[in-house]
Amino acid sequence: MIKENVYTSNNYEKMKCIWMASQVIEYKLCDNQFDCENCRFDKVMRNLLNEKETQNTDISNIANTIFNKLQSIKYDNKIIYLKNNLIAKEICNDTFYLGINPILISFLDSVSSLSISDCRKNILTDQQVIQILGEWGSVSLSAPINFIIYDLLDFPIETLLEFQWVAIIGAGNLEVSKGRFFQEEWETMHEKALKTIEEIKSHIPQVGYTMMDGGTQIKFLHQLVGKKRYINILNSMST
Repeated sequence: MIKENVYTSNNYEKMKCIWMASQVIEYKLCDNQFDCENCRFDKVMRNLLNEKETQNTDISNIANTIFNKLQSIKYDNKIIYLKNNLIAKEICNDTFYLGINPILISFLDSVSSLSISDCRKNILTDQQVIQILGEWGSVSLSAPINFIIYDLLDFPIETLLEFQWVAIIGAGNLEVSKGRFFQEEWETMHEKALKTIEEIKSHIPQVGYTMMDGGTQIKFLHQLVGKKRYINILNSMST
């Protein structure tokens, strides 16, 4: 508590609450004899400040988690990287697992469902084969080659982020080679993904406080950057 009884002074500057003096709030004169330790307003303000600091830490963790996932992903010679965010792995002659590129999976959050074209169906190039839905909307993955779906792999949607294979398909090796994504192209895509999340990280303080002013608890990337930009990010990973 300040010993000098400035409260009885007519000096406006001396009557400013410490939160007004530090420009955290626009207007507040002290009505508690500058006894901050026993001031209810001061306690509320400090609690709000602590909540904002905690939430900003959580926001940073969202971006850092994605960044760390991306850094851990390495090019795998055993995987056939296809265009349009799809991957394949040979099981036997002309038979492959079909999956989603781990780079795209790193960005996915709050996925509610994943639908795949019907079994025993012939899929043509550029035809939609996978649709991913979430709180943020949906994105579709189209076929980069012609193939037939032999079987769908059954898995809980919660495991999508850990289990990248979704179906078993049939296609000739020559057909598969038409839609192949080579290592240099993969490295360009990987670098682009890292730059995207680094750019998001660099704007976290401004974005974080704006979102917190609206009272929204931010848990996912789509909440941090907005649904429209989030979908644009997902779509950009295939180009």
